[in-house]
Amino acid sequence: MKVLYTILGIMLVGASGLQAQEDCNPNPPQGMQEIAAYSIFQGNYSNGDYPFALNYGRWMLCKKPREIEGIPAGRFSLATQYNKLIRIYTEIGLSKSDPSEKEAYLDTAQTIYAEMFEEFSDEEVDKYELLQRRGRFYLENYNNIENGLQKAYQDFEQMFEMDPERTTTLADGYYIRVTVDNMSRDDARKDELIETIDTARPFANPEIQSFFDEILDDAFSSPEERLEFCGGKLEENPNSLSDLECVADAYEALNMQAELVETLKKIHELNPTFDSALQLADVEKGNAEYADAAKLYTEALEKATNDKDKKEINIDLSDVNVSMGNLQAAKRYIEAAIAIDPNYGLAYIKKASLYGQAVTNCTAERKLEPADKVVYWLVIDYLNKAKQVDASTTNTVNSQLATYEAVTPNTEDKFFTLGYEQGQNVKVDSSLNSCYSWINETTTVR
Repeated sequence: MKVLYTILGIMLVGASGLQAQEDCNPNPPQGMQEIAAYSIFQGNYSNGDYPFALNYGRWMLCKKPREIEGIPAGRFSLATQYNKLIRIYTEIGLSKSDPSEKEAYLDTAQTIYAEMFEEFSDEEVDKYELLQRRGRFYLENYNNIENGLQKAYQDFEQMFEMDPERTTTLADGYYIRVTVDNMSRDDARKDELIETIDTARPFANPEIQSFFDEILDDAFSSPEERLEFCGGKLEENPNSLSDLECVADAYEALNMQAELVETLKKIHELNPTFDSALQLADVEKGNAEYADAAKLYTEALEKATNDKDKKEINIDLSDVNVSMGNLQAAKRYIEAAIAIDPNYGLAYIKKASLYGQAVTNCTAERKLEPADKVVYWLVIDYLNKAKQVDASTTNTVNSQLATYEAVTPNTEDKFFTLGYEQGQNVKVDSSLNSCYSWINETTTVR
């Protein structure tokens, strides 16, 4: 700092900012009139001759004139001259090869910034924009300013405190990203981090929302930690969706199924969406609560907006109905999926499996008869159909075919017991057994 005072003749005294001292002359150089010195200052500033401009403008930092004789009222702004002098000191400093000289000039630029906050009223200077400019100054010159990065972050945080919405949306979210990212690096500031994100969320676009989620995931790496922080916030606001979702993620990671289900139910109750219905349905299905899962899948199906979701949810509905023993209902959902996408290989595999389950159910309390074996031809038909329309199912189909082919009717079953002929079409319905009446499809003797 001694170098600073020697070079510039300007001192910082306590909180009072830049004050006229022994070397700080409030008069223009060479006895010039103020308007003449100001004119030379302006011309050289515009031409980029900053050292020469400084010689004729430094006096304004000492005298702090609100007007200059000869300049029409309202045409002179001291705050504007301060901004110019900040740029002058910064540019001269960056041009210096001596680190101590460079630091001295940049220190003076910092001092002028500090002076502006004290010297000018809110009507004269937009303090929010001043914080923004100073924060950028620190950020751009942090290599030459002690704790430059942290000083920049402090200014950005003050911007957020002054106007959360403006800071969240400004520069495509740049300032809120920098602020939140810096907070996330300090474990002691996690409460502040959550509070800042909660305050900013209503103003954030989807991209920034995703950024917030990533930051929180990194900041609260363990599910126990997430549960502690988000659970504490939930006690204060039991209907906070963001905190409920955070708690649900923690319960899922900790395999706390009962707590997870209750939390997901609360989320769905507060904000029933496609995603909330589907997530809760999947959990209920995993917990073997098939009736509840079916209701939720049905709700999700009603809210689905694209064919991919619709066909997949129809398959989910077929699965839970199979688990409940409702094979006929399961068939309807599979056929609905095929109607949406005739090339949906998984649906044909599901139909084959459904008919295989039909045989298992029908023979649960009796021996497998030749008529029951006929159904396996239909199973094979649908397995072959699956790989015909969807090559990606080939390995799955091939792994199942041999199992079913081994239990199809043998020669005696076909020609002597059942009286079939090769290539004959056979109806799989009540004519085989009453429990197959709902299938009502045709296969071929082979």
